[in-house]
Amino acid sequence: MRWFAGLCAAGLAFWAAQAPAAAAGITYDCDTAADHFSELVLPAPGASFVVAGTVQLRALARSKTYAPIARLQIATSSASGQSPEGFAGFTLTALPTDSKKSTSEAVQMLGYNANGREDETVPLSVMTRPGTAQPFNLSYDGSQVVVNLGNEARTFPLKAAEPVVRILCSTGEFLFTDLVIKPR
Repeated sequence: MRWFAGLCAAGLAFWAAQAPAAAAGITYDCDTAADHFSELVLPAPGASFVVAGTVQLRALARSKTYAPIARLQIATSSASGQSPEGFAGFTLTALPTDSKKSTSEAVQMLGYNANGREDETVPLSVMTRPGTAQPFNLSYDGSQVVVNLGNEARTFPLKAAEPVVRILCSTGEFLFTDLVIKPR
């Protein structure tokens, strides 16, 4: 009988140790050289879902042509390497600074990103220290995307027969953590 109680205790301990790990989400280290990009396209779990996590600037790759960026979007499905017809999400841009004029390596800006619109910078995002983990939450209901960044939110229309989640980065290293995509 004592061995049965010990076996149950061991099983409960194993289950308790596994539960937090399963709830954490995935980590994606999007690291690209200067003037290059990397893209990860993830399937959506249906027509109504939520994407949440954090993104953090880790390193800049110096370029005279492109600014380091990371993008996360809910988008229409498209062929590999092709731009989608419709999308909505956000962009984290890092503008390198002149080391003679600034003690910071970069100025970091968050902006909303949607098809056919210019990026709209989130107020006060420029004041955020580079390397700060930026929380995000995007929800899709089949007709619109709601993008939440900090205390700011914007809604964008989007109709996608087969929606996907696109993560793109260029000219730097950006770490996505606790990334979860779950049905609503």
